Formats: sequence, C-alpha cells, structure tokens
Amino acid sequence: MKTNYLYKVLISSYGISTFSEGILMPIYAIFVQGIGGDILDASGAIAIFLIVSGVVTILVHRTKWSQEHRTRLMIYGWLIWVLGIAGYFLVSSTATLFIAQVFIALGNAIANPAFDAELDDHTDEKIKSFEWGLFEALQDILGGVAAIVGGLVAAFLGFKTLIVVMIVAATLSFVGILHYVRARDRARKLAFQIPVISE
Repeated sequence: MKTNYLYKVLISSYGISTFSEGILMPIYAIFVQGIGGDILDASGAIAIFLIVSGVVTILVHRTKWSQEHRTRLMIYGWLIWVLGIAGYFLVSSTATLFIAQVFIALGNAIANPAFDAELDDHTDEKIKSFEWGLFEALQDILGGVAAIVGGLVAAFLGFKTLIVVMIVAATLSFVGILHYVRARDRARKLAFQIPVISE
C-alpha cells in the first residue's frame, strides 16, 4: 500500500524521537543510581513526567486551535522536548533529573496532540487503520531497537555517550518536523496555484 510523503516524514520524525527516549528507558533505574538516586527517585521521576504531561495536555489542548496555532504548538513543543533531552547531559543529581523530566513532559504535552492531528490529516481515509497501525508498529520496533542500542552503548561507552546519542536523535527528529512543515506549506501553496479547469 502506498502512503503519501508528508505522512512518511511525520512517522519517521516521531520514530526517531521514540528511539531517542527509548535508548535510556530500559536502563533508567541504573542511570538514576549512577547519579546517587535510588528506586524511589527513579519512580518519582517517571511519576513527575506522567503527571505533568497529563495535566499540561488537558490545559493546553482544551482550546480548539487553528491549524496555524496547532503547527506552532507542535514546533515549540518539540523544541522544548529536545531541550529536556539535552538537559540530561547536565543531570548530576535527582533535583536536576526532575527538572529535565519536567521539560520533556512539557514538550510532549504541547506537541503530541498537535502531532496526532497533523498525522490524521495525512492518513488516507481508505487505509486509515493500516496507516495508524503502521505508525504504532514503527514505534514498537524502534523502541525495541533503541533498548538494545542503549544497553550496548551504556555498557561499553558509558551514559555520557548514550546521552549524546539521545541528543543527536532528538535533534534529528526536530529537524524532520521542521522539514515536514516546510514541505506541507509548499505543497499547499502549489495546490492553491494550480488553476481549476471547468468542463
């Protein structure tokens, strides 16, 4: 089944972001121990992320945003998320870890619903279930690959190198989103300029 270009750019960008987060998640508790935390700190960091993300999602997206504002939410939210990922490089205590988690949660909360709306706009009505299924499958596959890569990098090169890989992947996903917005706007401009010939 064929899928359109903008759909491919969106799921690829999101897939790279999934990889960025996924390389740390399976060994998160070990990372927290490495900065002097314990199992309660690890669970607390995850709790902060989930609660902040949930509350902010409700607060931000209860408004019916125009497409222009929706695009801005996606871009700015993704940027905040990248900054949160980059913040891991400065994490040296549970306090700084919690701050990084807040940034990542804010970014996800602002960007993800806007992203979902954009993705839905570019799914084919005839194969909508397949395209959403492909999106979900890609996240699972890349999450699995990330778990293996993260374990290998942390074991042989250390957590600092692993965090650099996270930052690079997060930045690439953000560049992908910027490319999507440009390509989408260009396609709409061309479509608007094509004259309609009536019979």
